[in-house]
Amino acid sequence: MQGTCKWFGGAAIGLIGLLGLFLSAHAHDATFYGLGLAIFVVAVLVIGAMVKRHFDLAEGAH
Repeated sequence: MQGTCKWFGGAAIGLIGLLGLFLSAHAHDATFYGLGLAIFVVAVLVIGAMVKRHFDLAEGAH
């Protein structure tokens, strides 16, 4: 990903994570509650990996 595309990708993943929390908060059974939390955790891990990759690339450039 390059430039602005990284920001849009991160924002989209963040929105998906928030939707996962919304799903979990309004769940009526354990399945949707767990699914919502799992979506949120995956979104956090993906954004964390994006941040790590950015700093790894920046460190390698110097």
